[in-house]
Amino acid sequence: MHLKSLAASFATRISQQSASVSRNITAQRYAHMQTFPKLCSIRHARLLTPTQSVLASRTRLLSTSTCVKSRSHIEKKATGVPVSVTKFVQHEDHLELEVKGAKLKLNYVWLRDHCRTGDSINHLTQQRMVDTFLIEPDIQPVNVAIQEGTLNLTWPDGHQSEYELDWLLSNTYEGKQHIQTTWEPLLWNVETLSASPKPSVLYQDYLSDDEQLAKLLHYLLKYGFAFVEEAPVTLEATLAAAERICQIRETFFGRFWCFTSDLERHDTAYTAEALGAHTDTTYLNEPSGVQVFHKMEHVGEGGATLLVDGFHAAERLRREDPEGFDILSSVSVPHHYLEPGVHTTGVGPVLELEPGAGKELKLIRYNMHDRACLDTVPMEDVSRWYSALRKLTRFIRDPASEYWVPLKPGQILLTYNWRVLHGRSAFTGRRRVSGCYLPRDDVISRARVLKVI
Repeated sequence: MHLKSLAASFATRISQQSASVSRNITAQRYAHMQTFPKLCSIRHARLLTPTQSVLASRTRLLSTSTCVKSRSHIEKKATGVPVSVTKFVQHEDHLELEVKGAKLKLNYVWLRDHCRTGDSINHLTQQRMVDTFLIEPDIQPVNVAIQEGTLNLTWPDGHQSEYELDWLLSNTYEGKQHIQTTWEPLLWNVETLSASPKPSVLYQDYLSDDEQLAKLLHYLLKYGFAFVEEAPVTLEATLAAAERICQIRETFFGRFWCFTSDLERHDTAYTAEALGAHTDTTYLNEPSGVQVFHKMEHVGEGGATLLVDGFHAAERLRREDPEGFDILSSVSVPHHYLEPGVHTTGVGPVLELEPGAGKELKLIRYNMHDRACLDTVPMEDVSRWYSALRKLTRFIRDPASEYWVPLKPGQILLTYNWRVLHGRSAFTGRRRVSGCYLPRDDVISRARVLKVI
């Protein structure tokens, strides 16, 4: 009996240990079952080629969308605040999603290249730290989710990227086509200007108040010109008004100029002759952005200042002669400045367009005096080019487009040289004008800092 009891007890212990081992094996198998698909998924994502990834993309789309919806439901339940979920579709080489009505197509290489997270960007300088060359051309994210206005991506190497949806809207091709710019230039003729307030600020207010500086920059970008009134009639005041915006652009004329009709330089501005509407520094590959004028004195007659909106004339040409607009915006033309010790050349189209599908005007190069030999147009296009230039000139010289201003001492005029043409009527007597140039990039930078654009 005693032996039977020992045998029964031993059998019971063996059974319990076997059950325990069985439970451990089952648990380990379950853990492996949970882990193995994840490992396979990561390995698969790393090795997947674009051709092999179509089916996988569809599978991830279903699983990712389900995860996002599930997570949103949990957050909504926990906080009581609805969380909007942006719909997205994963394709072989890009992600498609809709943000505020705009359909964005985001290439995966572009997304990795534009990562704003972690060490992908220098957060102090905002400079890219990603080596674009090292991004795999067929890279795909292994996980995609959108939460609280942010797109979250996980890449095959484990790096996680975050992009605010508003940032994507403002920094992608499709997004920029959808959003409105913060400022729109007013294309004008004399009638339009007569119905608008004078674009001017007072000198002392302008120097001391950033709001007045922002106001002047707003006028400059909206109309293409602006006035600073009641300035001291000194060269120092002229420079102070210019440097209130940014540094002065120095050229072979020097840091600034003060000219009269003495032909000190080989330029028709240094005469008493009438000057037709034109833009300055076409003989530089990047023309000066803003020109500053201050009439210091004039004892005599004439010498009124002429302003013409070059963009207004160019848009008339685009409407009435699209082919003429195309040739003036596609054919580069040389310009030059020549005097002893100086020979500069600038080459570019009469009408230069912004990059992108919108074909918006960027700048106008229009100067009959400084145009060099037309050696950039083949013979079969020469007649068409001259015909288009003739039509543009007719619009520029239309009296309805010519705004004449009798500048007086103490009134500083700033013109946006990439858009507004200037000229003058002939004059008699002594007329002295000071001024300088400002670089366009620095002017636009100042406008951005002050939230003008």
